[in-house]
Amino acid sequence: MTTTSDHLMLPALQTATPWRALEHFPRRPQEFSFVLLSDRTGLAKPGVFERAVHGTNLLRPDFVIQIGDCIEGYTHNPETLATQWAEFEAIIAPLDVPLFRVPGNHDVSNAMMQAEWLRRYGALYYHFRYRDVLFLVLDTQDPPQRLAEFRGTQAMPGSESTVDEVDRAKLRQAYDADPRAFAARIETQIDWEGTQPVHISLAQAEWAAGVIAAHADVRWTILCMHIPAWQGAGNPSLERIRGALGDRPYTVFAGHVHNYQRRMLHGREHIRLGPTGGAWVSTKEEGSFDHLTWVTLTATGPRIANIVLDGILGAEGGVFRPTPMFAPRVGA
Repeated sequence: MTTTSDHLMLPALQTATPWRALEHFPRRPQEFSFVLLSDRTGLAKPGVFERAVHGTNLLRPDFVIQIGDCIEGYTHNPETLATQWAEFEAIIAPLDVPLFRVPGNHDVSNAMMQAEWLRRYGALYYHFRYRDVLFLVLDTQDPPQRLAEFRGTQAMPGSESTVDEVDRAKLRQAYDADPRAFAARIETQIDWEGTQPVHISLAQAEWAAGVIAAHADVRWTILCMHIPAWQGAGNPSLERIRGALGDRPYTVFAGHVHNYQRRMLHGREHIRLGPTGGAWVSTKEEGSFDHLTWVTLTATGPRIANIVLDGILGAEGGVFRPTPMFAPRVGA
C-alpha cells in the first residue's frame, strides 16, 4: 500500500491508475456545515416543514438556523398563541441537531407575542461563535410592525382587522379556493422586490457593532435576519452594521418573501431564501421552490447548496414525484 496522507492509503500501481486529481482531496480542519430552514407560515403547506426536518436529520449538519416565521401569529389571544407554539415545537421535536432561532414578523407580531418569545427563548437578537466564524442573529421586528406597514395586507381576506388580528379561517378559505389567484392578489398589493418594512433599532445596530469589534479575529461573519433589510432603499441600521464590518468577509441570509434570490452587494452575497412550507405569495416561478439551504464553511468561505425538498429520500427510497407549485392542499 502507498500512503498519500493521514487519511488515504492506495495500492501501489505502475503508471496508470483508476483515480485522478488527488491533490483536490479536502483538508478540512476549519470546515463545518450548517442548514438554514425558512418560512413555514402565511398558511403552511401541510407536511413540507416536517419533510425538511426529516431531510436535515438525514444530512447531519453541525447545526440548523431557522430564519423565522415558525407560527402564523397575528393574534392577541394567549391561548391561540400557546396552541401555535405547541404545534411548531411538536414539528421541530424530531430534529436531532442543534437549532438556533431567528424571530420573524409572524412570530413576534405584537408586544404580547414579543414578550412570549422572550419568555420562551430569552433573546430577540444575539450572537454566537462557532470555531472561528461569527454568527449575528438580528431582529427585523424591533419594534413589531403593524400589518398596514406590509403594503396592502389589510386588503387581503382575513387581514382587514384594525387591531392586527388575522382571521385565519377566512384567509385559508381564500387560499384553498384558488392558490394561484390568492398569490396573484398579494403580488399586486406588495412590491416583493422593493424596500421592506424592516425595523432594526439604533440600539440593536450599536450592539451588533460592538459584537463585531469584540470579534475582530474571526475569518468570516454570517448575518441572519428574517426580513431582507437590503432590498430597495435599504435600512440605516443595516448600513451601520455594514460599516462596522468594514472590509471583513461576510454573508447575509434572510427569508420572508417566500422566493429565493441571490444578490451581490458591496461584493458580498446576500441570500433571500425561498420557503420551507410557507404559502406561495407570488406567481413568480423563478426562485419558487420549497427547500433547505446547506452551507459549508470552507477555508475560502461559504459554499451554498439549495436542496429542493422533493429530492430528498432516505435509505428506504420511495417515489420521486415533484410537487407542482400550486398543487391543491391535501385535505382542502
